[in-house]
Amino acid sequence: MAFHQATAVAQRFVQAFSAADLDAMGQLLAADVTAHITNADGEIDEVVGREPYLRRIEAMQLPAVRFSIELTQPPVAVGPDRALIMVEVAARKEDRSLRNYAAHLLRISDGKIAEWWMVDAKPAESARFWS
Repeated sequence: MAFHQATAVAQRFVQAFSAADLDAMGQLLAADVTAHITNADGEIDEVVGREPYLRRIEAMQLPAVRFSIELTQPPVAVGPDRALIMVEVAARKEDRSLRNYAAHLLRISDGKIAEWWMVDAKPAESARFWS
């Protein structure tokens, strides 16, 4: 896989996430994707499978929240099949707001995200907001 293909998949996923487009997100995830996601304690939760991952996103109820996720810089190719992205998350619901940053390292296989490592800058704050 060419470097630009991994970064292009990463960019498309961020766009789909920001639009809360679960169908588009699902098309970019491998059926057996393994995601390592920062939890409220700053440790890692492992989520295996496209459907379990999408259920976590669906539970965030993104359409009910004023929400955006944007790249803070262009994606960086890391080896032949990985992309590193930095994002800023902004969200508001009722009287709560969130501004957070996260790094995501994505391994791409056959044009889909096969593995995902996520590090959240403010995991406890993020967990409080989305609860």
